[in-house]
Amino acid sequence: MTRSLLILGLMSVLSVGCGRVAEGTKDILNKGGEVAGTAATEVVEGVASGMEKTWNIDVQLSPELRQRGLSLGKTMVEADSAGRDNILVLYVIAAQDFSGPITAVAMDKEGREYGRATGELQLQAQGADYFVLHFQSRTDLERKTRVELR
Repeated sequence: MTRSLLILGLMSVLSVGCGRVAEGTKDILNKGGEVAGTAATEVVEGVASGMEKTWNIDVQLSPELRQRGLSLGKTMVEADSAGRDNILVLYVIAAQDFSGPITAVAMDKEGREYGRATGELQLQAQGADYFVLHFQSRTDLERKTRVELR
């Protein structure tokens, strides 16, 4: 790396009298910066993707809700104003009309319950929408959490 910088520095000095060399050096530096920027972006995206997978929680519909025509799309966890990850955002799809309460039960990796949230869901047949459940303030949805919707 140091040699490369020394060579580039010498090329810059020699290019004072020759515009072509100066332009070539500038192009090389620009291309090198472009490659470095692309590589850095790919590393950041990879880390974010890996963290997403690591902190993913398992959300499952009860057999009763599936029988009533519900299925899930994307699920996300968001933080409340205090910074606790206790808001569960679900994309719910209905094959048939659905109206009623939904209760989410959060269980840790040992299967112990540590939070509940309830909300009213209303969807028309063949409809879909986001459904937000806010757990108690002491509930902080942990990685490897399992949430059962009942």
